[in-house]
Amino acid sequence: MAISSGPTASHLGAAAAPSPAIGTAATQAAGRPRHVTERVIAYAAVWIICLVSLFPLYWMFENSLRPGSDADSTVRFWPESFTWSNYPHMWNALAYPFGVFLINSFGMCILVTVGTVVSCALVAYGFARFRFWGRDVLFGVVISTMMIPYAIMMIPQYALFVNIFHWSSGGRLFGYQNLVQFLPQIVPAFFGSPIFIFLLRQFILSIPYDLDEAAKVDGAGPFRTFWTIIVPELRPALATVTVLTFIGKWNDFLGPLIYLQDPRNWTIELALNGFVGRYGVTVFNLQMAAALMSMLPIAIIYFIASKQIIQGITLSGVKG
Repeated sequence: MAISSGPTASHLGAAAAPSPAIGTAATQAAGRPRHVTERVIAYAAVWIICLVSLFPLYWMFENSLRPGSDADSTVRFWPESFTWSNYPHMWNALAYPFGVFLINSFGMCILVTVGTVVSCALVAYGFARFRFWGRDVLFGVVISTMMIPYAIMMIPQYALFVNIFHWSSGGRLFGYQNLVQFLPQIVPAFFGSPIFIFLLRQFILSIPYDLDEAAKVDGAGPFRTFWTIIVPELRPALATVTVLTFIGKWNDFLGPLIYLQDPRNWTIELALNGFVGRYGVTVFNLQMAAALMSMLPIAIIYFIASKQIIQGITLSGVKG
């Protein structure tokens, strides 16, 4: 019997081969610094983008606190003196208190939002759940109207509302005159918006049709099915339409500029333009104070409903 004087080749191979656990640990250790570096770079990029995006807001706030002699377009990181009296001065600087314009904007935006949500939800429900001749063609026509610029429809709409319906003057309530001037801004909202009709239709298509059939078995008609089955499932999308419509109308300038000729009927955007006309473009403190006051309600609404907006837009593309 031969006696081995040393390790065999298999033993040598086994001893020379590195352990899998050791190799994995070494790979993880080598990749960890790279992963940390990538995260640091990503966070730094996000912070830089946020600071650049928020700096105009800070500049507005800083400029709104400057005295009249120091109000210009020069960018500074800190005002020489804080003039908080700019805000009460701004509130009563125009022909009517600034609160009147806030009430006008809130009232008009609420009516426009209600009309848009109700009309778009009903139209989307019809396109998603009812079968009728020419449905797809009609839906394509509705969606294609999104490609028509507002500048093209502006003159025909003005001729329709002012020359035919005579919505340029008349009406008086609660001290307001010429209330019919608001109708060209409010009435079209009750006929739907193509983009929101599309959004709600896609969301309704993701709701199982078995729920509608179960409601029919229980004796529910189309409107009861819409109210008890579709609307509760449609809440994220309805929240999205509500917030986007309110913000869009709040920031609208061209429409109110055309129809709201009475200064008491001005919206917040026309009031901001009134500061430019009264004080000139070189005085920024009152303009910036008014701009911040007009932006505050929208910022609050958006931060409260941002989750619903993202959820509604995300789920609207899911079908099944």
